[in-house]
Amino acid sequence: RKGKRVLVGTWNYSNPISINIVDLSANNLCGKLPSLLSNVVSLDFSSNSFSKSMDDFLCKNQDKQMELEFLNLASSNTRLNNFIGNFPQSMGSLIELKSLRIRNNLLSGTFPTILKKTNKLILLDLGENKFSGTIPAWVGQSLFLVLILRSNRFFGHIPDKICDMSLLQVLDLAQNNLTGNIPTCFNNLKAMTEMNKYMASFIIFGVLLWLKGRGDEYKNFLGLVTSIDLSNNNLTGEIPREITNLNELRFLNLSHNQLSGHIPRSIGNMGSLLSIDFSRNQLSGKIPSTISILSFLSMLDLSYNHLKGKIPIGNQLQTFDTSNFIGNNLCGPPLPISCSSNEKITNFDLNDKESNKHGVNWFFVSMTFGFIMGFWIVVGPLFICRSWHLFSCSSSKWMKEVVPGSEKYVQIKKKLRKLKLHTVCEEARCPKLDEC
Repeated sequence: RKGKRVLVGTWNYSNPISINIVDLSANNLCGKLPSLLSNVVSLDFSSNSFSKSMDDFLCKNQDKQMELEFLNLASSNTRLNNFIGNFPQSMGSLIELKSLRIRNNLLSGTFPTILKKTNKLILLDLGENKFSGTIPAWVGQSLFLVLILRSNRFFGHIPDKICDMSLLQVLDLAQNNLTGNIPTCFNNLKAMTEMNKYMASFIIFGVLLWLKGRGDEYKNFLGLVTSIDLSNNNLTGEIPREITNLNELRFLNLSHNQLSGHIPRSIGNMGSLLSIDFSRNQLSGKIPSTISILSFLSMLDLSYNHLKGKIPIGNQLQTFDTSNFIGNNLCGPPLPISCSSNEKITNFDLNDKESNKHGVNWFFVSMTFGFIMGFWIVVGPLFICRSWHLFSCSSSKWMKEVVPGSEKYVQIKKKLRKLKLHTVCEEARCPKLDEC
């Protein structure tokens, strides 16, 4: 077992496995898989170095029905199983199988139709293999709680029948070549709308879930996690309004697609959301104000779309990093762009932040020019008058002097009028005129 001594070497194939519960995960066992007898209930060979085909894994010509319920042949990042070839047809005999994890191997071919016979299967993880073709419509007839097909080569549309899986709590179709629109019937995924009613009463031993952009191993999956990840495909069209009816959904990732249109206004109905990633699409319009009422939201990424306008104020939106909003035409906190009605909002990118320091801010240029013009219009005449008065009287005190009216002044003024003469001092109304 993991945590004990690490086992190294090949399996002794002379004796098939006959123990009910076997956990030899995280060792260095290699070669082909050993054969399995019918009484084994749980088998964990994950994170070893097994390779080659899985065709001879199950013992043939057994009289008893296989009782296997939990099978884990997945690989970790450090220890790799490398199973190759197509999915073995012998898996169809595992009619009691509830959990199958073969993540991170080299299996190929189309979606294994033999799994249609395993009608008790609730967890299927085929992620990070080389499966191709379309996702068959019959998966909608399954009882899956967890369906993980990420990082394969599936193409075509997401089948509408997938909405018939009323117990589905985790849907991960990320990193494929899926096209078309997101099904509008996602509101039929009842386990994401009425969590308490459809919560599983059993424990799945463990599953790797990619949430908030990273993969975490959930050792005890209690049915408390709900997630939809359709990222890194070629999906088009709008985000369907119906998806906002999933009020028990906690993680939603639609990033790296070609989605267009507006973010649904009813997104505020998704009160359980912890994480939203709509980045790198072609979404347009304003961010709906209802997004600000998502009080549990701890991760939001809307970067690199065509969104515009002011980022809504409320709850924790202003605490998110600016990188979650760049590549749009947005303004307001947490971006360092004002939402002034007179100011044109430019596309903000962190890479441009440094270069903008050396650019010309025409708003401040115009403000400075207006201030200078206003200053001279008001203050300029005062300087001009002061200079004229200094020229004519050499002092500004005349404004406080009494207008001259002495007898001598009157006589001189009469003589000047009689001779039709004028003086500079008289024209300037100099208060010292009678002293000239």
